[in-house]
Amino acid sequence: MKTRITELLGVDHPIQVGTMMHISNAEFVAACANAGVFACMATAMFPDEVTLRDELAKAKDLTDKPFGVNVSLFPGHDARTVDVTLDIVAEAGIKIIETAGRSPQPHLEKIRQNGAIHVHKCARLRDAIKVDKLGVDIVSIVGAECGGHPGMEDVSTLVLIPEAAASIKAPLFAGGGFCDGATLVAGLAMGAEGVIMGSRFLNTDECRIHANTKERFLRAELTDTMVIQRSIHSPVRVLQNEWALKILEMENSGATLQDLLPKLSGQLSGQSWLTGGDDAVFPCGQVIGRVKETLPIKALVDKIIAEAGATRKRLAAI
Repeated sequence: MKTRITELLGVDHPIQVGTMMHISNAEFVAACANAGVFACMATAMFPDEVTLRDELAKAKDLTDKPFGVNVSLFPGHDARTVDVTLDIVAEAGIKIIETAGRSPQPHLEKIRQNGAIHVHKCARLRDAIKVDKLGVDIVSIVGAECGGHPGMEDVSTLVLIPEAAASIKAPLFAGGGFCDGATLVAGLAMGAEGVIMGSRFLNTDECRIHANTKERFLRAELTDTMVIQRSIHSPVRVLQNEWALKILEMENSGATLQDLLPKLSGQLSGQSWLTGGDDAVFPCGQVIGRVKETLPIKALVDKIIAEAGATRKRLAAI
């Protein structure tokens, strides 16, 4: 399947593995790249400049395939300024940049000076239209089903993606609800030129999260996610556990951002992903309820592409 996205990024398949904080390190991203799909390292995982440089070098040693880096524009996500991170990435020779969180406009000149392909991720149609007019190379948009930050408007992927595809000129990555070959074909049918799958790749051999957490995801039902942080206008879809339920209870009781911050600590989440603990929030999408096995990344990608082929044959026969 060739699309403008596969041609622009130089990848085999129109799939991005969603960038995941605490997870998208060099080993994970390189394994995705070697399997023919697109993935980005999360630079905010490496606040020390030396550590970030070392991680970028490690990824380049592990693959000769294209990969990108995610530069978060969310306030407080990155210990460095955005410009410093962009300079380190440019020095490493990485030519694909993903931004998210706020308008990338203040950083466009530097990204273009560095000759990078620019992907910007958003959750609202109006933001997709704005960044398209700014001239980003690829626009990503996610529906309400997605893990992480779905946005405040609760528009489902099935409604959002066709409208976004019809409203912009740049090629579109679609996220929220994609996890297999059938949903890949559905995303392309709706006008996207690639789909984002994040939660499905949590249950892969190369994903660094603890085996207990992977097992918990395998037991999850379709209804086992929930959205928190609406009260502070930064909604996040996470696995439903006692920790997340307590946060929602605090929000419903009028808790302030300062009250919530100890429960929302990124350090807690990072530790719990790796130790198998449950005292943290675990961002994941509704498709976590459809994940029934843990596979090597290459085997998972091959399975998805085979499913997509079978789906296309079934449609052709109708």
